[in-house]
Amino acid sequence: MNTAEYNFFIADCKKAIENAKDVNIKFNIDDITLKTFQNYSYARKIAANLRQKNINHIDELLISFEKKFNESGAKVNWALDYDSLSEDIIKILIEKKIKEVNLFESRFIEELGLLKILKNEEIQINLQSNNCVIFEPNYAISQTGSLYLVFNSAIEMEQVLSAKMKIFVLPVNNVLRNIEDVELLSKLYSINKNSEEYLPLTAFYSVKENDENNVELFIIDNGRTNLLESKEHRKALICINCDACKKVCPIYSLIGDMPYNNVFTGPIANVVLPFLETIDGYKHLSFNCILCGNCAKVCPMNIPITDLIIANRNMFYENKNIDLPDRYRINILKKNLISRKKLNRAAWRKEFLMKLYVKRKITVKRAIPKFAKISFSKSQNQ
Repeated sequence: MNTAEYNFFIADCKKAIENAKDVNIKFNIDDITLKTFQNYSYARKIAANLRQKNINHIDELLISFEKKFNESGAKVNWALDYDSLSEDIIKILIEKKIKEVNLFESRFIEELGLLKILKNEEIQINLQSNNCVIFEPNYAISQTGSLYLVFNSAIEMEQVLSAKMKIFVLPVNNVLRNIEDVELLSKLYSINKNSEEYLPLTAFYSVKENDENNVELFIIDNGRTNLLESKEHRKALICINCDACKKVCPIYSLIGDMPYNNVFTGPIANVVLPFLETIDGYKHLSFNCILCGNCAKVCPMNIPITDLIIANRNMFYENKNIDLPDRYRINILKKNLISRKKLNRAAWRKEFLMKLYVKRKITVKRAIPKFAKISFSKSQNQ
């Protein structure tokens, strides 16, 4: 690959590996899952199925939610990306003459770059203020037109719920059909994220009549419909951001967050960033994986992350997003690997051909492993 993003990624990976400590990818939540669920595997299956059904009917759920939410007198605002969102939010703040905002950090708010947007408009960030807050709900509930909020502390809860002006931002995929589904998803998130059975403080928020003119909800796409268009890749949208996959990934344990240069990091980033950003800028991440399968094993939503990474690789190859020299090497290797006759050739011939196919600069620091004198197929017949 010959992109600037790939070269920066490799450089950052090298720096991270040089400073890396002992790799520890142990992740054990057996005790708490036994305490919480009679059958943890079944709970994961149920949660994954209900989320997948929600994603498959997301257009229907969003229309239903908007209708219920609008009945309260408030309004759902739709935004395609962070550019359109920033224009709308700044317009609201100017109209209401709001000069300071309490911005509550979250992964999605960081993805949208709201802190930078507000600073560029010289709007002050005041973490003690409850005059105007910007907050990310965990879910929108289609059945009730309400929002499910999770707080880190009682102070945070008080600031948000008592704020004179509330601006909520929500990714388009985080909508549930039923209020009853929240309990299972919240438990799975809390167990895998914090190794605790319950989240600290939660609330279902519905707009009251006296708040209707001071509540703005933005539902934002920001590239997620690119994933929705693929029946296979839309499975990634059921992710609950628990980070379980990171805790067992040998690659992530070595390189950490920095090389990704994005709010999405770890195994799930390898899947989604080519869709949420650009293929040329992030296609290399799909090859940043040894396909060990640890991530798929621990994912509480049963997302087949390893399969989706392989699907990305196949898609890039079929769509010719991979550079011509790399496509040539892939074709050569494919022809050799699917031929039993070629695999049974003498070891010296295979080593010679491999050196021809692999870039010379790769073999300078890393010797090509020696081929066995007798192939596995032949050894089984002896």
